[in-house]
Amino acid sequence: MKISKAYFNRFKKAFLYWQNLFGLTQYRIYFYLEKMEDTYARIIVGEEEKVACVKLNNQLDKKDASVDEGPESHAKHEAIHLLVHRVGWLGEQRWTGSDEIHDEQEALVARLEKVLK
Repeated sequence: MKISKAYFNRFKKAFLYWQNLFGLTQYRIYFYLEKMEDTYARIIVGEEEKVACVKLNNQLDKKDASVDEGPESHAKHEAIHLLVHRVGWLGEQRWTGSDEIHDEQEALVARLEKVLK
């Protein structure tokens, strides 16, 4: 099944909704519709540059299409990846102090408190 422009537009709209709801507006977002193997969508984040490339597969095979939960579901999933990305990134940095990880965890908790009212 080829992904339509309308499906892609719904994906982008839903991702931006979650990005704003999570308070992640410091990131510049670029969207791509392209062929990918074994995935519905993917996000690649450049933490230092505050850039995220969000990709949606331009095709679904028949099996995946039959269980597809829609573009909103995929967009939400990728936005959650953006939400938690910084904690993982900090953990991978050699120079990160425990106070920075703690501060980021607190920021994550505060964002979730706003969303999970």
